Amino acid sequence: MKKTILLIAALVIGATSANAQRFISKDYVPSKDKAISTSEVTPGKKQSANLRKDFTYGTPVMTVKFNDANQYVTENLPGHTGGTSAGKWRVLDTTAASTTILQSTYPKLYSYFGVSTRGYYWFSRLVGGEVGDGYALVSPLEVFYADGQVNTKAYNTAIRLTDGFATQGFNTVDVVFNQYTMRFNRDRYFIDYSTNPNFTTYDSIEINIKGIDLNVNEEAENQKIVTLPVANSVDKDALYIRFRYECPTITQTNLPAGYRWIIDEVNVYDGPEYRMNVISTGHFYAAYGVVPQDIALDTVYFNAVIENTGGNTLYNAYVEELAHHATNYEFPNVYGSVISSFVNQSTPQNLTTATRVDTVTDNSGSITGYDIRRHVEIETNGARLYNDEAGLYGLSTGVKYLQSVDSTNYQVLPMQDSIYYRVSPMPASTDPVGTARWASDADVLIEGYSWAYGFDGGYIGDNVPGATVAGYEVCNRFVTPSDLDTTAGNAIYAKGVEIVPAADSCDAGLRVQVSLKYYDFTPGTAADALIVPVGAQSNATVVTEGLNNGLFTNPDAREWSTTYNSVYLPFVEEDVKLYPGQFYYACYKLLEDGRFYVARDDRDWFPTFNTGDWWAKIVMTPGEESEGYAWGYPFGDWFSNNNAPMIRLMVSKNPASINGVTPANPSFNLNAYPNPAQNETTIEYALTSNANVYITVTDIMGREVVRLNEGNKAANTVNRVSLDTKNLNNGTYFYTINVNGVKETKKLVINK
Repeated sequence: MKKTILLIAALVIGATSANAQRFISKDYVPSKDKAISTSEVTPGKKQSANLRKDFTYGTPVMTVKFNDANQYVTENLPGHTGGTSAGKWRVLDTTAASTTILQSTYPKLYSYFGVSTRGYYWFSRLVGGEVGDGYALVSPLEVFYADGQVNTKAYNTAIRLTDGFATQGFNTVDVVFNQYTMRFNRDRYFIDYSTNPNFTTYDSIEINIKGIDLNVNEEAENQKIVTLPVANSVDKDALYIRFRYECPTITQTNLPAGYRWIIDEVNVYDGPEYRMNVISTGHFYAAYGVVPQDIALDTVYFNAVIENTGGNTLYNAYVEELAHHATNYEFPNVYGSVISSFVNQSTPQNLTTATRVDTVTDNSGSITGYDIRRHVEIETNGARLYNDEAGLYGLSTGVKYLQSVDSTNYQVLPMQDSIYYRVSPMPASTDPVGTARWASDADVLIEGYSWAYGFDGGYIGDNVPGATVAGYEVCNRFVTPSDLDTTAGNAIYAKGVEIVPAADSCDAGLRVQVSLKYYDFTPGTAADALIVPVGAQSNATVVTEGLNNGLFTNPDAREWSTTYNSVYLPFVEEDVKLYPGQFYYACYKLLEDGRFYVARDDRDWFPTFNTGDWWAKIVMTPGEESEGYAWGYPFGDWFSNNNAPMIRLMVSKNPASINGVTPANPSFNLNAYPNPAQNETTIEYALTSNANVYITVTDIMGREVVRLNEGNKAANTVNRVSLDTKNLNNGTYFYTINVNGVKETKKLVINK
C-alpha cells in the first residue's frame, strides 16, 4: 500500500505544483458569516498555539521596542535588489511622516486582506500590542504594487539588534516577540544569532517555515516564541540577534515575491529546563468522521511535528492514541470509558536539545546548506478505527515522555487531533434498502461553511462563478481496505451517494446527479484518464426545496448542528461491488446553472481528523479544463484547509439497486445515536417519497412519553431530529416512526 501512496503523491504533485505558485486568496469568509462563539467550540490549530503558557517568564535580559534608534540597525545584505524603502526593514511609528505613509499607502494594500483604513488600530490588533511607539516592517507586497504589479526583485534584508546579552547559566534562549506575517511561496524568515556584533559568522534558525509553522497564504499574528539551539546559544558572554527576511526572484513576474513581516517588542528570556511544543498534528490515509460498521477500513496514520524547547533532553517520547466510548458532542472533548482493544503507539525516541541545531554560515548571505532540523516528527505505525458496534466514539491523542532516563513518571501532552467519529450501523445482508454511511466529515453542519471551490482567473475562493455552472462536479475519496472480504454474504456494495447542502446555499428546483469513480492504477495510464467512471450513477433528481435554508437563526454566533437534512441519490445500477485496495470517488454534479453548494466541515474549530491527503478530493469546474487534467483539480491538504466536503458513500451487504426494490414493508433506515443515550440522542430516517412524518417514544409498558411531529418531508432525503432524554429515566424505550401510516419501531436504551 505504501507504493500506491507514493505513486499517487507523485502524480498529484505534478497536477498541483503550478497552482502552488498562484497568488491565492485561500478560505475567504464572506462578510455575512457570523463569528464562531468560543463558548460553543474549542479552537483547533492556529498560530496562537505558539503561546507557551505553561511557563512563566521572569525579567527579560533584553527588550527592544523600536522606540530608540540606537537599539537597532536596518541593513540590506548581499543579493538584495528589493530597494531601500518598503523592500528593506524599516521602522514606523506615530510621527507625522510615518502616519502619512500609513494613511496614503497601506489602506489600499491591506484592504484586500480585510484591514480597513483605521491605521494603527489594526496594526496593533494584528501584532498584539501598542505599535505606536515603533515597529519594524518589511513589505514586498508594497513594492509589487508600486512597480505596477510586476515583480523582478530579490530580498535579503535584516534588522540587527545592537545590544548583546549574556546567556551564562541559561537553560535555553527564548526570543519572544509580536509579529504579523502572511506566507506566500518562497519567502523565508530567519533569526540569526552570533557572538560577534557584526555577524562575521553566525548561526541561523528558520521560523514561519512553509509546511511546518505555516503554509501558503496562512497568517501568523500576535506573540511568537522562538527557542534558539542550546549548544550554540547558552553560556555566552555576549550573544547578538537579528531578524532576516529572504526571498529570491521568482519566475512568475505577475506575482509578488511575498507579502509582509511586521515585528514589535522583542524580549529575550532564559527558558525552562523541560518543555515540549507541538508544531502541527495530522491524521492521514483512512481517516474518516463516519465509518460503516463491520468494515475494517485500512489503517489511519497519525503524524505529530514536535520540538523539545527546554534545556534538557526528554526521554522515551512517543505518541499514544486511545479509543473511547462517547456520549454526545461536547466541547472540550468529553469521552467515556476506554475501549481496551484499541491502543496505538509510535516507537519511543529521545528528544535532545540538538533537534534545534543549525549549521554555521558566513556573511555571504547564502541560504544553501541550511539545516533546519529544529523539529522531530513522531508517527504512529497506523491502526484501524474501532467499529465493531454502531455509536459515537472519541479518539484521544497525546505525547508521553520522561524527564530523566531512569524515571517512570510519564508526562503527557494532549494533542489537538483528538477527535470524535461515528460508526454507522450496517443493515442485515437481507435488507435491500438499508445502508450504512461512510463519510470524511464529522457529521456536523456548520453555518456559513460550503464547499464551492473552483478557479476564476487564477484564484481559489468560495462562491466562485464556476461553482454555479452546469457540469460543476465535486468528488470525495474513499479507500477500501487491502484485505476487504469479497466473498458471498460478506461483500460490500455501493448503493448511492448522500450529499448535504450547505446552510442557506441551496436553490430549489435544480437538478443534480451523483456517480462513483475510481483511480486507475494501470501502469502507463495517461494522467488525464486516471479517474475512471465505475459505471454507477443515479437518475437526475430535482431539489424541490431549499434544504437547510433558514436552519440557523442566532445572529451572534456561527452555529453548528447534528440535526440537518441531506439528499440521498441511489445508483440505478445494482451489484456495484467494492474491491480491495481501491481509491473510489463519490461525486455529485450540477446539471443546470444555479446555486447548490455542498456543505463542508471546519477542522480548525471542530474536533475531527485534521487530515493532510493531497489527492483526497477532485473538483471539476466548467471552463477551466485547460488549467489541469480533464477530470479536474485534486484538492486536499492546505488547498482545502484540510476540510472535507459532506459527500458520503452509502454502502450495504445487499447488491440490489434501491431503485428497483419495492418491499412489502418499506424500511426507513431508522436509527438513533448514541444508543445507549445519556442526555440526548439523534433519530435519523430516510424517505423515498414525500410523506407526513411523526415519531413517538414509548416506555417498556407501552406508554407514550414523547411525540415529535416532523410534518411534511421531501422525497430522497435523510432527516435527523434531536431527542432530549434528560427528563427520561434510565431504562429501555421504543421509538416508532409513522410515515403516511406505515410504521417502523426500534429499541432505545437510556443509561445516564
